[in-house]
Amino acid sequence: MAEPVKVAVTRAAGPTAYSLLYSIANGEVCGNQQPVALALLDSSSMLGVLSGVAMELQDCAFQLLQGVTVTDRDEVGFVGADIAVLLDAVPAAQDGAEPSDLWKANVRRFRAHGRALDTYAKKSVKAFLYWEAPVIRAGARTFPNSASVARATCDHLCAWWSGTKQGEWMAMGVVSDRNGYGIPEGLIYPFPVTVQAGRWHIIPGLVLPPLLRQNMALCARELLRERDRALASLVNSHL
Repeated sequence: MAEPVKVAVTRAAGPTAYSLLYSIANGEVCGNQQPVALALLDSSSMLGVLSGVAMELQDCAFQLLQGVTVTDRDEVGFVGADIAVLLDAVPAAQDGAEPSDLWKANVRRFRAHGRALDTYAKKSVKAFLYWEAPVIRAGARTFPNSASVARATCDHLCAWWSGTKQGEWMAMGVVSDRNGYGIPEGLIYPFPVTVQAGRWHIIPGLVLPPLLRQNMALCARELLRERDRALASLVNSHL
């Protein structure tokens, strides 16, 4: 049997991870012939819940699941990781929270994750970050539910790991530099992409309906505002 792919998941006791973990364990991400090992990370107060999740996964007797690690420490969970799924961003829509405080909290958290990944994970690690940002539909801001986020995460990871099928493409949040769709550079933005050998490529020249282009522009403006607020909070707090 092949060497297992190690997948580390943060906030693994949360509802999004709970839906996602079973998809990873049954082969939906890395393929139905590829063994996997899971590392579940969360805060120390959630270790009991994580242990329960680990037992549920083991009780399912997934043929591809070669082990489950439970931890509250990056230096344990990220060791040898092939894939890191980072679900523990502080949500952008917390009642009563100052936006600058949210940015600072996320900067500290993901700076620590980045350093740990650089030190302990494989150099080829694929790091996927979910940020709970609003989706704009007909000018209204809504937030996706956990099941849809888990499904989208699974689909993205599968394409990133195994590649898109011939003649198919998907929307993936990637760096907007040289995108060809009029979106400002320097953003992480969803574009139509193909993926081969772990590398994504933006598909140029798709003809898009006017309403879709309008919504793309709205999303871009929202992301620019978020970026500017984030940078301002970083400068002011000297992080």
